[in-house]
Amino acid sequence: MSRKLWSAAAGFIALTASSLPSSAAEPDSQGFTTDITIIEIMESIVMPSAQAIWDSTGVDVTAQGTIEKKPQNDEEWAALRASAVTLAEATNLLVVPGRHAAPPGTKSENPDSELEPAAIEALLKKDRPSWVAHAAVLHATAIQAIGAIDARNIDQISEVGGAIDEACEGCHLQFWYPDQAK
Repeated sequence: MSRKLWSAAAGFIALTASSLPSSAAEPDSQGFTTDITIIEIMESIVMPSAQAIWDSTGVDVTAQGTIEKKPQNDEEWAALRASAVTLAEATNLLVVPGRHAAPPGTKSENPDSELEPAAIEALLKKDRPSWVAHAAVLHATAIQAIGAIDARNIDQISEVGGAIDEACEGCHLQFWYPDQAK
């Protein structure tokens, strides 16, 4: 690699490193750190994992006929199971005490329909038992998904996909957009 390219790469690395947080949060008394927020976990782990389950089954009606969508081989089944396991474990991450709703300064992308992160965080702190209960419901549905995937039961996977959606929506109606629940 040329000296010019090395210099550019070193400059990029230095710039990138300088934009990273200067220090990680200190572990709490149980060893947990909460640098990553609830919204980041939802966007990076919960949603992609749930989406994989939702997208794994279905029926498409086309001009050529009806096509049933389902995992086609052992690798696809394993990937689907990994998504369900990831979803189940993400629920534990969500309820680690001290985790903030969103990074500092974050504003709602949909202020007409959902609360600002500071208001969400206030609700989570005010009613932590309900927050933990909602996470437990999502965890239980993810465990059901694992069972349905292990049984390779397409109908059960589809049903539990609906239950995952209901678990998410129930929580969001309480903490993210409670005005819509009225």
